[in-house]
Order: sequence, then structure tokens, then C-alpha cells
Amino acid sequence: MDCKEFKTIVADLFDKDVNSHVKAECEEHICQCAECKAYYEEMMMTAELLRPKHSPVTDREKPATNGFLYKVAAIFLGVVLLSGIAYAAVRVFTQNKEAEPTTCEQQEPEQKMLVAFFLPDDASEWHKKHLGDAIMVSWSRGAWIQNGGDSFIEEHPFCKMGTMFMVNNSTVRLNGRELDIHHLPDLPAKAMKKMEIRYENDSILVNIITTPVQVPADVKGNINPELTVLLTGAPPKENPVKSSIYVKSGIQESFDWKKYQYTSWAASQPDNIRDYLEEVAIRKDHHVRINVCRGVPQKHIDRIQKLMQDYGVTNYELVRQ
Repeated sequence: MDCKEFKTIVADLFDKDVNSHVKAECEEHICQCAECKAYYEEMMMTAELLRPKHSPVTDREKPATNGFLYKVAAIFLGVVLLSGIAYAAVRVFTQNKEAEPTTCEQQEPEQKMLVAFFLPDDASEWHKKHLGDAIMVSWSRGAWIQNGGDSFIEEHPFCKMGTMFMVNNSTVRLNGRELDIHHLPDLPAKAMKKMEIRYENDSILVNIITTPVQVPADVKGNINPELTVLLTGAPPKENPVKSSIYVKSGIQESFDWKKYQYTSWAASQPDNIRDYLEEVAIRKDHHVRINVCRGVPQKHIDRIQKLMQDYGVTNYELVRQ
């Protein structure tokens, strides 16, 4: 693992369900790299600082514990380091919410559209300068997100990637009226119809719209209905794991080991592939291609077919390599 790869996945270490193989590789890397160790420690400190001080979770806000991980990634737009820090902070916050019980496991959680994060008075000057207070924005299925040149309709039940805007370089408006972080309106995420994000010099301008909007016909959803799964027999040297799976968005007629994202089999299920299967199952036009390498035990083929059934994926094909 190199420094670039470490900084790409380090935020996953804040997830209680982090893949043990990934965690071991990251821990080995920071033992050998002082720069990445300092980067990780800075994230840990900032994640603690960004815990909301006055955001009690009511029964109405508690997510259902149905195995669908409520992951909200807070992105400090344009700065890679701060993106990772904010992301980790929200992962820590949402994990605390996940741990609380719920009375209805079948009901989708009702997210709040706006949540305030405040730095404590004793925060370091570095944090005050580079982070400061922030507003986290979340939304639900059907919202139209227009982020610069990126435009899409949310297809998940609720957003997989919420956005955190730092107050010191962002202006957040609700229907054109600027919001006061100390007096945010209590609105559900489903109230958002559109969010417009524009960049002007070093500032970010955000406008959240709650009135009906007309979505252009060429604006697409944000879920790729195609997925390739690669079952390995003799794993490559890059990832020498006896029972391994690789996944890739989009159907691939052939495969290259290095272009696939690795995940391992857990005791009964693979750790990460369920996220991909949940995604494609949302789309009625989904298509999953399962590439089966030589030497793959039948039990692995049976397990992957069982997973397809468990997650409601019906349109898939087995392709022998």
C-alpha cells in the first residue's frame, strides 16, 4: 500500500465494520510512514472535535437496524485533506446513531435535512482556521443535485453521500434565504427538491430548494445498474487471499485484476459486496455479470447465487473464464 491509496481509504478505519484485511494493511502502512501516521492522527482528533455538541437523537431520527448502513460522507469541497477529516467525523457521528435501538425495523429512517456541527471553544487555531463550524446537508430519493457540472437525481432511499459545508467558506441558503447555523430549521431530508452548488473564487454558494422543480429529461440517476463480480480460484499475487471476490461497476467482457476492487469472504457473506448488490437491486433494469475463474469451488458459486437471491438481484449471469 502506498501513501495515495492509504489516504483514499483511511476514512474507512473509522467504520466499525471495516474490512479486517484493509485495516491490517493500513495499520502496517502507518507503522512505516510517519507522514500518513500524522495524517491519521489528525483525522482522529478532528473527528472528535466535530461531534455535535447539541444534537440529541430523538426516536423519530433513529435509523432502522436492517443491515443497510447509514453512511453520510461529509465533504469539504476542493481540499483533499479536509475532505477525509470531515468524512471521518460524520462516519463517527452516524455510527453512534446506528447503535441506538429502534421500535420499527422495517421503516426507513427519517433523516434531518440540516444538522449543525460546532467546534468547541478550546479548538486549536489550525482547526478554527481550516475547519470552523459546519452545516451538514442530507436528502432523500428523488432530490435533484446540481453540483457545478455534475447533475443527477438521487435514486437511493436516502443519500449515500451527504455534504458538509464549512461556514467559513460557504454560504448556505434555503429557497434563496441565507441560513443561520445557530437557528437551522427542523426539516426532513425528503423536503429537499433540489440543491444547487456553485463555486466562486474560494467560496461555495449553496441553495436548497423545497418547492417543486421541473427536472430536465436528460438528468439521470446516480446508480449504475450494471455490476461485474469476479470469483477467483487462484488469486493473483497482488491480493493473495484464498477465498476472494473482486467487484467493478459496469459490465466487463474481460477482466484485469488491477482494475477490480477487492473484498474478501466473511464467515457467511462478503464484507463489501452487499453494498453493491443493494445498489443494483434498486434499479429494475439491473444486470450483474459473474465471472468465474478456473478452480473456483462450487460452494463459492452457490454462495454468490444465494447472495443474489437475498438482495433481490434477479438479472444475473454466470460466465466461466
